[in-house]
Amino acid sequence: MTLTVVVDTNFMTVPVESGVDVFSEIERLVEVKVRFVILSSVVQEIESKLSEVSHRGGATKFRVAKGLLNRCEVIASDSKPEGLSVDDQILRYASSVRGAIATNDRQLRTRARALGIQVFTLRAKKRVMLEGSIA
Repeated sequence: MTLTVVVDTNFMTVPVESGVDVFSEIERLVEVKVRFVILSSVVQEIESKLSEVSHRGGATKFRVAKGLLNRCEVIASDSKPEGLSVDDQILRYASSVRGAIATNDRQLRTRARALGIQVFTLRAKKRVMLEGSIA
């Protein structure tokens, strides 16, 4: 069995903000093969934020996030299918593949859990935790 984990923008910045290798931590937590995916709309969001902050400093976390893209399989997504937000696209994709989501976004976590989607999140800026169980 392979677990697909859909990674959100803010989770890609965790290594800079807390020094935690989130990919290794998730692999350690689950006892199955993990396939990390990132939607192309999330890649666009990272690039957009990198462009925004590079003009006023603070671009390091987004540069690192962009560098970590090689740890994920990029999945093509329409930039705004049917007017869906990036969060909605993540939820839709994770649900369609019966995967999990990796995010620290409280609102996205709450919505995912309400839909029965497992969520990996960072706790106490030290370790990755799983909300929900892997079937």
